[in-house]
Amino acid sequence: GHTRIGPIPAWTKGARSRNPTQVSQIICINPSVHRRPSSINRSINSEQQLCLGIAWARGLGSAMGSPSGMEDARLKGHSDRVWNVSWSGHSGTVLASCGGDKSVRIWNKGSDGSWECVEKLEGAHQRTVRRCKFSQCETMIATVSFDATTCVWERKGEGWELASTLEGHESEVKDVAWSPDGELLATCGRDKSIWIWLKEIDDQFECLDVLQGHTQDVKTIAWIPSSRAMVSAGYDNTLKVWNEVSEEWVCTQTLDSAYQGHEDTVWGLAFSPQGGKLVSCDGQGMILLWEIKSQEEKYELTLISRNQIASGKAIYSIDWSRSGVIACGSGDNSIILLDCIKDPEDGTEILKMRKEIKQAHAADVNCVSFHPRHPDLLASGGDDELVKVWNVR
Repeated sequence: GHTRIGPIPAWTKGARSRNPTQVSQIICINPSVHRRPSSINRSINSEQQLCLGIAWARGLGSAMGSPSGMEDARLKGHSDRVWNVSWSGHSGTVLASCGGDKSVRIWNKGSDGSWECVEKLEGAHQRTVRRCKFSQCETMIATVSFDATTCVWERKGEGWELASTLEGHESEVKDVAWSPDGELLATCGRDKSIWIWLKEIDDQFECLDVLQGHTQDVKTIAWIPSSRAMVSAGYDNTLKVWNEVSEEWVCTQTLDSAYQGHEDTVWGLAFSPQGGKLVSCDGQGMILLWEIKSQEEKYELTLISRNQIASGKAIYSIDWSRSGVIACGSGDNSIILLDCIKDPEDGTEILKMRKEIKQAHAADVNCVSFHPRHPDLLASGGDDELVKVWNVR
C-alpha cells in the first residue's frame, strides 16, 4: 500500500515559532479589499469591546478562573504532548487522540460515564503523529506524522489494523482531511505541498495531484462542505482556495495581508454549520471571519470581519459547533468560546466572547474539537499530555 510519485522541490527549513508577537490593541476591522489592515485599524471603546466580547479587557462577559465545573473528563495515557483529537464521523461514539509519543489512542465512553483507552495504535510512525482524522463512514482513521508518511487504519472487528502507508511528502506532514464524499484524502506539510489521494475499491490510495503554491509550510487544509474545493493555510500567512478544474486542483484565490488577510502563521480553519462561512486563526490571536461564495461550483472567500483576541497569544486550533459556538485553543493555555453576532453599529458580523476557560490545560492548547452530534461536548488536547472533554453548555 505504498504510493510515491516524482520528487518535489526542497522544503524550507526553519523552526516553528511558538512565541507570537504581543498585540496591545483590541481591534475590529471592516473589510475593504483595497486597503491594508494596518491602515484601517481602529481602537475599540468600551461599548465596542462589549460587542466584540473580548471581556477580560474591562472585566466584561464570562471568564472562568478555574476549569472545574466544565471539565467532564481527563484522559491520561499519552507520554508526550497531545497534538490532535478527533471524534468518529457523524456519530461521535469514539474519540481518537495522537501526539509526540508516536501513538494514536482510541477512547470509548462506558455506560457508567467513564472514559477508557480501548486501543493504542503504534509502530507505524517513527516520529510525532501530528493529526488523526476519522473517515465519514467511521471505518478508517488517517494519521500523518513528522516522519513524512500518512497511514490509513481500517476497523477490523473490534480493533484497528494498518491498511496503507502513503509516501510522497519530503518532510513533516502537518494535516490530513477527508473530502465530504469520503473518496479523497488531502495531506499537506513542511515541504510546501498538498497531495490529493483517491481511495480505490481495494482500500488502497492513488495520488491524483500534487499542489504547489505556498512558499512555506502548509499547516492546515479543509474541504469546503459539500464540494471538492479546498482551503489551505500556513506559515506564509496566506489562505489559498483550490477549485477542481478538469480533475485537477487549481489555486484560484490567494488571500494575504495585502487583501486584509493574516499577518502571521495561520494555524487553523473551521466552517460554519451551514457551510457558508469560514473562520481562520493565526499566531497573533487574530481570527478572520469569511463568507464563502460560489458560482457554477467555483468557490471564493470574501472577508467579513477581523477579530482580535485581547491577549495577542497564538490561536493554534479552532472549531465551529453545529449549534453555532466557536471554540479556540490558545497559546496562553486557555480555551475561548465565541458567538458570531451582528455589530449593533453597522450590522457587520463579528465575534463575541461567550466564555474563557483559563488554564484549561497546563500548557499550550493544541487542539479543540466539538462532538458532531452533541454541541455541548468539546474535546481538547494540550502540551500537558492530556486529553480533556468539556461540557460547555
